[in-house]
Amino acid sequence: MHYQDEESLKVLISPYQQRIFALVLCLTGENRDKAYDIAVSSFVEAIRTTPLLEKDSFLARIAGIAIKKSRDIKIMPSYNESDFMNIPPEQRESLRIVKIALHSLPFDLKILLLLRDQLHLAYKYIAGILRISERNTKIRTTQARIQLRKKIEEVLRRGG
Repeated sequence: MHYQDEESLKVLISPYQQRIFALVLCLTGENRDKAYDIAVSSFVEAIRTTPLLEKDSFLARIAGIAIKKSRDIKIMPSYNESDFMNIPPEQRESLRIVKIALHSLPFDLKILLLLRDQLHLAYKYIAGILRISERNTKIRTTQARIQLRKKIEEVLRRGG
């Protein structure tokens, strides 16, 4: 895929850059440097290897590459309170608890939740990324939500 100028490339990337960075940031345990490197290299690879696709297909392609690159990263989760500076005070504690619980999930469950609930990808695209049936994608996403709820309850029982 070739782009005539920097502006057309910017138009292609801009709708996805924050969403992909946020996805990779979560998958890498909030390591901003690793997340940046993975996000950028995922865009480069997607642009080089993917013909023009519809909006959700291109997002799914970038997300799939980013997940593959993130899978083997050894992570040490961090809980930086500055992440919540722009969040209203009444929502900060809930978000902090969800973040702790999400980080404690296995990688494969975390992926399902992030793709569906953060990137808002349709099940058919998630199924394609993970190379499983759409039916199994729905089942596993439900299981991931159940596990997240259990992790949230554990965090609450421990007192945050």
